[in-house]
Amino acid sequence: MPITSHHFKSVPVAIPIRLALASAIAVGIKIYLRRKRSSQRNGTDTKSYENLIGETPLVYLEKLSALLGDGKNIFVKMESMNPGGTGKDRAALFMLLDAEVKGLLPAATFKVHCADKNSFTAENGIRYNTVSTQESTDLSEQDRIQSIINVAIQRSQTGGIVVEGTSGSTGISLATLAARRGHSTIIVMPDDQSEEKQNILRCLGAVLYVVPTAAISNPNHYVNVARQITDKINRLRGTTDSNRKIKAAFMNQFENESNYMAHLTTTGPEIWRQTNCKVNAFYMSSGTGGTISGAGQYLKDKCQSFHQECKIVLIDPPGSSLFNKVKYNVAFAAEQKERVLRRHRYDTIAEGIGLDRVTRNFALGYNNEIFDDAIRVSDQEAVDMAHWLLKEEGLFVGSSSAMNVYGAAFHAKSSMDPGSCVVTVICDGGQRHLTRFWNKEFIKSRGLHWPEDDHDAWKTRLSNIF
Repeated sequence: MPITSHHFKSVPVAIPIRLALASAIAVGIKIYLRRKRSSQRNGTDTKSYENLIGETPLVYLEKLSALLGDGKNIFVKMESMNPGGTGKDRAALFMLLDAEVKGLLPAATFKVHCADKNSFTAENGIRYNTVSTQESTDLSEQDRIQSIINVAIQRSQTGGIVVEGTSGSTGISLATLAARRGHSTIIVMPDDQSEEKQNILRCLGAVLYVVPTAAISNPNHYVNVARQITDKINRLRGTTDSNRKIKAAFMNQFENESNYMAHLTTTGPEIWRQTNCKVNAFYMSSGTGGTISGAGQYLKDKCQSFHQECKIVLIDPPGSSLFNKVKYNVAFAAEQKERVLRRHRYDTIAEGIGLDRVTRNFALGYNNEIFDDAIRVSDQEAVDMAHWLLKEEGLFVGSSSAMNVYGAAFHAKSSMDPGSCVVTVICDGGQRHLTRFWNKEFIKSRGLHWPEDDHDAWKTRLSNIF
């Protein structure tokens, strides 16, 4: 079912929302919907890409539920079935609409555009020529950044450039939506993500800039580099040769409250309806924190208004500090203590989840005390669950999804009452993880076991939940 206006209405009064948080976003979305309804009445628009976002299925895991016993039912919200292949479509749409309404990006254009110009000229006299985006060892860091800016300016139909630091999935959603709306996209991502994500971004027309993995305190962290690129573009105050002003907007998904609002007003209500108003627990890992805080806040408040209990449980990978933040109010993990510098931010193969800091979106849920518990899931447990889901439930999932399901099953088995209805999320499909999470050589290189090599050992490792 495509998204309709009811997905974007204000959350019912029972849910406490600060007016200052909701007002700017709500205004932008109302304007967008008004335009959409007008175009539909005029017969100029039917089902656009934006309309396909949301209303993803809630799938019952029959075999897993049977193994849990006691009438416990586990469901997965199939966010991988959004058009961009991930629930990040929701946050990306909300962030883009908000940026357009606030004037951080030019208004979207839906006209067919055939680029026939080779360059653009800025107000300060700089001429932006078309250049290759391939990195060259002959170019300095600043020259490479200028190179990607040049290409992004040429590709933009509106003069708007969407910039984001991402591990991949949000970038894919932003690149697709931005192209649809006439903006170009610059994506900065760390070098420890799968090649599939990088290739998809390039195919979508995003200008990709890959940087070494670093801590958030490092100015070369991918989020910090994205912010620097945005500032550099906006300092140029350029215009295109069509007299369109160049505007760059840093989406800042970790701190942008539009992310939280997307899940508070769409994901949460969908789960509530799809479970017939009965959710006893919601399990979710945290990347930006938008999904678990937004959807968790809605479900927690909605259940309370019906005098029901809904536990919100964080699923966290090794090395992330969020587990200790929820359990002990201390944002620290043992893997973060001083030691020999390692390539990876955490001792985990999971992509897109786990952090060494508390983001604004995560804090919105934490400060409202929605979290009831946290579960640490190991890389081996995620690998084992992913292979079990493929073999038994027919679901081909990525690393974060496998962690979500394992954590949900483990907690539901040990801590939930008989007859409980619990929900977690399939974030994306295994197709984006072929070179890492679904690569036998890579898994074994990280000291992990490949399940099919020893079925008895695999079965023994899963005995904690079966």
